[in-house]
Amino acid sequence: MFNKTNKIKVTVDKSHLFTLGEKMYRESIEFVRELVNNAYDADASEVFVLINEEKIVVEDNGAGMNAGGLEQFFTIGSEEKRRHGVSPKFGRKRIGQFGIGKFSALALADEFTVESVRGKYKYTVVFSRDLWKSDQSWDLPINQEPAGPLDQEGTKIILNNLTKKVSLAEAEKYLRQSVPLRAKKFNVYLNNKKISAKTVAGRIVPVNIKTMHGLIEGEIVVALNAGDVDEPGVECRVKQALVKRDLFGLERKFHQGVNRITGSVNADFLPLISARSDFVVDSPEYKLFYQLMRKRLENVLAELKKQSETKNLQKVNKELQEVMQQIKDALILNPDFVPQGKAVARLKRAGRSVGALAGAILEKERTEAEETVDDQAGADKKPETDDKKPVEPALKIEAKPLVIKKIRLKKLGISCGVVSLGETGPEVISQGNLIYINQDHPLYRKFYKRRDQFVLHLLRLITQEIVLMKKARITAAEAFSWQGKLLKDALSK
Repeated sequence: MFNKTNKIKVTVDKSHLFTLGEKMYRESIEFVRELVNNAYDADASEVFVLINEEKIVVEDNGAGMNAGGLEQFFTIGSEEKRRHGVSPKFGRKRIGQFGIGKFSALALADEFTVESVRGKYKYTVVFSRDLWKSDQSWDLPINQEPAGPLDQEGTKIILNNLTKKVSLAEAEKYLRQSVPLRAKKFNVYLNNKKISAKTVAGRIVPVNIKTMHGLIEGEIVVALNAGDVDEPGVECRVKQALVKRDLFGLERKFHQGVNRITGSVNADFLPLISARSDFVVDSPEYKLFYQLMRKRLENVLAELKKQSETKNLQKVNKELQEVMQQIKDALILNPDFVPQGKAVARLKRAGRSVGALAGAILEKERTEAEETVDDQAGADKKPETDDKKPVEPALKIEAKPLVIKKIRLKKLGISCGVVSLGETGPEVISQGNLIYINQDHPLYRKFYKRRDQFVLHLLRLITQEIVLMKKARITAAEAFSWQGKLLKDALSK
């Protein structure tokens, strides 16, 4: 008995090609982007896209295709662009790779026509979904005729009898984002309107990183105005075509500033999935790219945070100084509201204790402490009848204040600092003669953006705490009346 080896035929059902082509893209309009990128590969200098309710036309003046070129165009997984990765005329790195994108056209229309002029001839192929699917042959008929006097070299693709409505706004968005509009000698027009790459004003951070796989080059842009950024993230491109935007996971670490991040970097060595909508994320090339870009963007965001904190410090310092002067003037007019006697010693003792725990006095405030030397000396003397035990604060402030300001009131120096106590922390808290305002509180954040409201917010909180420092046996109505009087006199100055 002899062993016999036979062969079986491996085939692909035509219907699967349509399914694969249609499902390659999240939206059917992305097929238009694919056609524009094909024109770029063909050394076109101009591409005209026409979209209306009945048809879509994409026409370019690049190198047209003859019968052999059209056969390559309809070949699935053609190696042509990989073998010849650079265009002959302009030396462009060709974008297309997989050769299955044209089947996605049939998600928009049941038929599309390819007309191409090359040399002295014009070639036409009509691809009908139903006819080709029902035919046992895989061949497509091609028509060849002499080019007319008005026929210019290039390719025109026409989708007739659209099965889906195409939004002009969405088409413009995809073209602006996803095709190499910044390339030299490459102009794209949508319904006769030139589409240009969007430029965002801001600080430009150049990116030029050499790796073992290739070069990462481009720029990160920190926009002056977050409203100018349509979608935050750095555009990650391969051969100048957008693949995705990414913040490299830093949106979870930095809550401020990420909405101002834009820009674009190109890395031709990154491997792509077939739909070109993402990278092969477990490849060593992408892992290195992700790590390097994350580090670079992290540095940018850290610097941005530092600048924001410096600006915030300058603003708070100025506003708090103004508010404390207003309150001092109001208290001069209302001396009865200033803590006196035993209250002064108690407040000073508790304030020094808390200040030592929290490191409350900033280095830059040491010079201001000179004006309260007499007060400090008076506080060192034990009051005759006051409690000898130090007052223990209910809540210890461990955070170092962002800024601290003082006012001198008779024998009492009152300090006010801005600290971080968390969103759920108290709006304001006093410990001895130290007043802490919580910069994380939702009301602080809301009023911070508008100077007049912010000043009123600070005045309300500080006057409230000064009234409470009196420790007098008064009703709530009387306390509100005292605070109202202080606010009125502070604002009238």
